[in-house]
Amino acid sequence: MGRVTITLYGTLANIAGEKTVEVEASILKEAIAQLTAKYGKDFASRMYDEKGKPRRFINIYINGKDMRFLGNFDTKLNNEDKVSIIPAVGGG
Repeated sequence: MGRVTITLYGTLANIAGEKTVEVEASILKEAIAQLTAKYGKDFASRMYDEKGKPRRFINIYINGKDMRFLGNFDTKLNNEDKVSIIPAVGGG
């Protein structure tokens, strides 16, 4: 289990009321669960859809690498890893 720094962006940072948070977790899924427990339903609804599936437009990077190429939510976390959670921005 490692101590991980998570940086939140956009609406997620607004909901949390802070941009950076530290958690202890072994895998990414555990770290996200801690955030949803800490920040509540509004935060969880931005991360997951009504069926509990991760939203497609949330981008998560671990040490600058897209989690989709590492192991998705089962990606192993190490001490001092840096996680960025970035909601995609739409517009036209």
